[in-house]
Amino acid sequence: MQIKQLILAVAATFAAGSVLAAPVTPAQIGAARTAGTLQETWISGASAPTFNIYSGFALGCDADSISLFSNSSSDSNVRPGSLGNYAAYACTRGGVVSVVYHTVADGSWNAYAPHIDGTQLQRLRRLDQANCQVATGAFPGHVNYKSCQLVNPAATPDGAVVRPAGGFSDVEASLFGFDVSSVGTEAEAYVGQTFGVAVSLPLYRALQAAQGLTQNDDPANAPNISSAQYTSIVARFSGYQTDWSPILGAAGAGKAIYLERRVSTSGTQASSNAHFLKNPCSSGLNADLAPAGAGDSTSTFVVTEHSGSGNVKGALTTRGNNGEFAIGVLSMENNWRVDSPANNGYRYVKLDGVHPEAGTFNGNGNALADGIEFARETAINGDYAFHIEMRSFVANTADAFGAQLIPEITAALGNPASCSDVPRGLTLNPLGGSICNSAAVEGELQVVAKGTRFGNNCAPQQMFF
Repeated sequence: MQIKQLILAVAATFAAGSVLAAPVTPAQIGAARTAGTLQETWISGASAPTFNIYSGFALGCDADSISLFSNSSSDSNVRPGSLGNYAAYACTRGGVVSVVYHTVADGSWNAYAPHIDGTQLQRLRRLDQANCQVATGAFPGHVNYKSCQLVNPAATPDGAVVRPAGGFSDVEASLFGFDVSSVGTEAEAYVGQTFGVAVSLPLYRALQAAQGLTQNDDPANAPNISSAQYTSIVARFSGYQTDWSPILGAAGAGKAIYLERRVSTSGTQASSNAHFLKNPCSSGLNADLAPAGAGDSTSTFVVTEHSGSGNVKGALTTRGNNGEFAIGVLSMENNWRVDSPANNGYRYVKLDGVHPEAGTFNGNGNALADGIEFARETAINGDYAFHIEMRSFVANTADAFGAQLIPEITAALGNPASCSDVPRGLTLNPLGGSICNSAAVEGELQVVAKGTRFGNNCAPQQMFF
């Protein structure tokens, strides 16, 4: 049966690509829903693979039929991945009007939460594509709609799909402390994500001075923080929570510690807990550690829990503008070099002597440019350990379109049509069967990791080839 379904899905994809069409309009979506012919579904969870999730959906679309929807008011942020926390992608597939709502607000936990927590479902919002404005800018080959309204369909039904079909998470559900096997099916997404320790710019320069480094932004001159030091900052009631003197010496005396962490539902926070605190990966007395939270703040150790990566970046920048020393974890698709001036006042440090942005991808002698652009070579080679593998999830209650589409997108994530479409900071798992092998394709771009955790982010990484 599974083989037959796969053959039918592939045949449908090829058939879809052979039909020429025009970009779908909101009126077409409404008319198709009324007629009962609309294919629609809802995906929630992690933000890092947004563009590749969109690309997986687009593979089955008829040529020239895609429209993009966002609640953003921007005319320029029109590329999937830059549309904000609430988006939708629509097209015709084999002539059938289809739409996917994509919510990434509040992070990875929302790939699972609506299916095990009725309260969370009542809070979760998605786009209402019916009331939008046409954006003056457009992602090439598409029509973009902006300023779409949001709806909480569990509380205020709008006639569209009420519950997510599933989604994608930075980490497996067990790292949030839940077994989801009774409500759906988890699978490897065959995508890895590199994370970095980011600090406010004044702290970055102070660390460089303390370590005798040239004060520029070349990763070769980035200061180092050890995993033990970071753990001693972020673990509850740990040893480095009075000031920065244990790391900076006299220059850190009296300087308050500002920890800008994510909320507990965030995959970034779950990744940080697993990597630095062994939580919930180890058991036994003091084997795993609890993370410090906002309630643990003191006058010298201020912990803020943020709902999104943008909030962390903004907080690091604001703290730095005030001359304060702040630190936190970000996934490496976040790039201070292209962020707006309002939130680019942070830098990534080396972790245990290795920088996440170091690299020489194109062999052109410009390691600075190549490493910064891709932010994954050290993770690919197994030199940088803070590298986590993602998951997909299909709920038992998923609509038929979502149950078919999420596995199709998962396959596209691990084996994208173009190796150059893998965003900064992401890698492909060697078990995913990608043609983008580590020997390099497309301008010698490496995207496939040489190691894997074999689906268990609590396990050590093993080199695969």
